Amino acid sequence: MNISDLLCDLYDVRRMAEFEGFGNLPKDNDGTETTIFDCLDNCITQLIECLIEWNLELEEQRTK
Repeated sequence: MNISDLLCDLYDVRRMAEFEGFGNLPKDNDGTETTIFDCLDNCITQLIECLIEWNLELEEQRTK
């Protein structure tokens, strides 16, 4: 899994959502207030946190 590629794709989708104006639409038709932007931002944030954690673990292994 390449987290950097995933992040690039999510940022591209987010830019298009902004450009095309669909980012503020609800994420589904179930009456949710959660928007497409909310979902994209959550995915981006979680992937960044995973990348940071992974890098910290790698650094810890190198220092042993």
